[in-house]
Amino acid sequence: MLSLRTLRHFSVLAEERHYSRAAVRLHLTQSALSRSIQALEQGLNVQLLDRSASGLTLTPSGHAVLEHAYRVLQEADALHRRVELLQGIEAGDVAMGAGVFPAAGFLSPLLTQLARDYPGIRMRVEIESWQRLHEMLVRDSLDFVVAITHSLPPSSDFNLRPLPPQHIGLFVRAGHPLLAIGHRSLRASLADYQLAATHLPPRARNQLAALYRLSHADDLPLTLECNSVDTLLTVALNSDVVMLCVREAIREPLAEGSIMQLPLAYSSDTELGCNIVHHARRELSPPALKVVTLIEELMHAGAARLLRSPRDPSPD
Repeated sequence: MLSLRTLRHFSVLAEERHYSRAAVRLHLTQSALSRSIQALEQGLNVQLLDRSASGLTLTPSGHAVLEHAYRVLQEADALHRRVELLQGIEAGDVAMGAGVFPAAGFLSPLLTQLARDYPGIRMRVEIESWQRLHEMLVRDSLDFVVAITHSLPPSSDFNLRPLPPQHIGLFVRAGHPLLAIGHRSLRASLADYQLAATHLPPRARNQLAALYRLSHADDLPLTLECNSVDTLLTVALNSDVVMLCVREAIREPLAEGSIMQLPLAYSSDTELGCNIVHHARRELSPPALKVVTLIEELMHAGAARLLRSPRDPSPD
């Protein structure tokens, strides 16, 4: 059966190339997703996917249908946003993406405020790397994204709303042995301790390797990669692990003094640009604009609190 629902199911499956991952994104069981795709193939009388042990690939018919599906879904989303414009900001759907570090700084208070003050706004949030979020924006599957964008600057097809910059560095628990080492010996001692970070792109790995004075990024003592800042923080607070993070994501433990920044510059890019990004041709709905405004308020308030908190020693 040809419907917006089945076209959306097919587009997500084509992006993921994996039934279980697509089913998770769509909040479906794998069997329900399989039945939906079978119904679409039967309705169109074509085979859309080749299924093999190596995975899923689109057939020529699948590529053609996907191209049309994207156009149909974009028009349907545009109609939905137009209706929301007429309804105002009190109700509507908002799909946003957030990078791991920015999300740690604003997402929980944002969703709490929305649940309390704007219960008619239905939120979908994707927390991913900026590269993956950029792909979702290109496909029009998100209204906007909050991300650190320096590694992949958006093209002129996108509008940027600047947010307070994020400041990246290396952090350890209070009382960590590295805090007792003089600046001259500190860099040489880093490799003696395990490193924890989010999933890092090649550029970030190379910058870390330069900080550690290593020839190859593969030689980094990176023993924990996890896209949960809360998890990384818990590990750092309860061990001698060194954590790569941004100050804005861990404001409270910094203010309490339970976590400390090492006086080492991660790179010349310790201040990272953070932006709200959305398609220039895409008009944000009133609910989406309200969410954007709340994010801006939360991010600026958080930056002001960080400036008032005690500062760690300046990096060398």
